[in-house]
Amino acid sequence: MQNPSGISYSTVLPLSCEAGPVPELLRQQWTHANIALLRALSTIEAMPTEREIDPGATTKALDRLEAKVDLTLSLLGRLLSQGTAMPPALPLTLSAHAIEWESASGPKVGDEVAITLFLSQKLPQPLLLCATVVAVEARPEGVHTRAALLPPGAEMQDWLERTIFRYHRRAIQSREMPDTKA
Repeated sequence: MQNPSGISYSTVLPLSCEAGPVPELLRQQWTHANIALLRALSTIEAMPTEREIDPGATTKALDRLEAKVDLTLSLLGRLLSQGTAMPPALPLTLSAHAIEWESASGPKVGDEVAITLFLSQKLPQPLLLCATVVAVEARPEGVHTRAALLPPGAEMQDWLERTIFRYHRRAIQSREMPDTKA
């Protein structure tokens, strides 16, 4: 998929799509919830800085505290996901301006759709996006749908770009890491 920023993130995540326009008031509510979600994910998934890696006693105590907080968040995430009906995990590519996915069926070109996307198991809250379907293609593995995201506002756009860049960078890093299993 080509996009203006050139950055996209390809993965398999729980995703659902419903046809129909989303009222403006609801879109605004979604934007605020999305910004809070993306901020929270940024904090939860933050990599330690070099200063934080210093092996001093304070750092060790903070590491233990962080491990406890991580465990608490993991358990809370599992608890919350038990009450949440997750959509099926689908292959997808997300950029700051578009999303593509493979599924058993798809909407029609021109449809305005509401997309529910679960970015992280650590925080089972969905990212809610509005988009317009620009292409639908039948393939042997299913229906490939491409949708242009409706402009979510400057702050939401910034957080979405940051999140995609972070996930994209980590995906590249994980591919570049040598296999340590011998």
